[in-house]
Amino acid sequence: MTEARALGHEVTFVAHSLDPYLAAEGGEEALRTPHRLLTGVPTTDPGGLLDVICTLHRKHPVHGMLALSEGHLPATAEVAGALGLPFERAAVMRRLRDKHAVRELLAAAGVPQPAFRRAVSPEEAVAAAGELGYPVVVKPADGFGSLHVGVAHDAAETARLAAAVCGERAYGRGVSGSGVVLLETYVPGPVVSCEMVTVDGTSTPYGCVDRMLAPAPHPVELGGCFPAELDDDVHEAVVRVVADALAAAGIRRAHTHTEVVLGPDGPQIIEINGRLIGGYVPTMINYVLGRNIYHDVIELALGGSPSPSPARGAGCIRAITAPAPGVLAGIDAEAARGAPGTAEVMLQARPGQAVRPARDNFDRLGFLITTAGTAAEARKAAEEAHGLVRVTVEGGPGSADGVEGAS
Repeated sequence: MTEARALGHEVTFVAHSLDPYLAAEGGEEALRTPHRLLTGVPTTDPGGLLDVICTLHRKHPVHGMLALSEGHLPATAEVAGALGLPFERAAVMRRLRDKHAVRELLAAAGVPQPAFRRAVSPEEAVAAAGELGYPVVVKPADGFGSLHVGVAHDAAETARLAAAVCGERAYGRGVSGSGVVLLETYVPGPVVSCEMVTVDGTSTPYGCVDRMLAPAPHPVELGGCFPAELDDDVHEAVVRVVADALAAAGIRRAHTHTEVVLGPDGPQIIEINGRLIGGYVPTMINYVLGRNIYHDVIELALGGSPSPSPARGAGCIRAITAPAPGVLAGIDAEAARGAPGTAEVMLQARPGQAVRPARDNFDRLGFLITTAGTAAEARKAAEEAHGLVRVTVEGGPGSADGVEGAS
């Protein structure tokens, strides 16, 4: 919103609830940025959202729409299409919300990916896992934020993870789940994401982001560097596989965030997201590019044709997490803010809220970003700064006075 206003645009912010935004450090100030703030809006319901936007459009003509979370992309695409605004087609955005449907398209196009199965009950999931062979990745077919994603090594783990998926119908922010389980063969290897912009069916990369994942069974993203340290041939192979995947999925006009595992047989697609990479990773990318990638997002939404620019050095982002379950008493990040190489520290949790060690992306309490000449130097600076952050949790196990630790 700040970037759009800085470019001279009039901004209306539409939300189901402001709670997720108010929880972040600086959230109240950020919500004073838009010219208009509309809350209680059914942002995942195309009909309800269209009614709200049409009413707005009659008073304040709308020239472009943005949605930066996949749960809101299909409805946003429907409304944009109804108003004749630039956006990816609604059918494509609906398809991307169904990871099993995307898997079938990639299979038909011969795009490298793990073997997969679909299930609608824990019993079906166990049978499917037996067909695939352990270990398997278990995830919601329409999930996001690593919610209910896990690696299972046996039938009991598969049933437990699948039951969580089947029983989940509320993802938050007005997004509902289908309860459908997607199972995939676990492919060992480093995970990277490829950030692309597609205009008129031509996909161009900004670059790749490597991934630091929490240990199994909950592979939460805890950090990464941009651009990823990849050999030229590996980078070219990733870009080629991702471009083929986007074409198979029918992407014509969108920023995309595609996750890839560098397996023993080469890059394989984990999943495609029809939006800019999430969290504070774009902020890290901005430091490296020396410009604002959100300007490209705005340009695309208004009908333009943004073009990626080369990186200048490297950046690293690290998540701040709780050392134990309990109630957050505080986060002391001042030493980290002053550490060599630290560009920014952002906190998105406040004292008094329940916390736990990261099991999904929503458990991350904040982030720090470092910059340097190379990814290795940025990563080293991030690890050192991360070690200076102190997270205090009250009511942690084994301590009546709470638990304090590096994040």
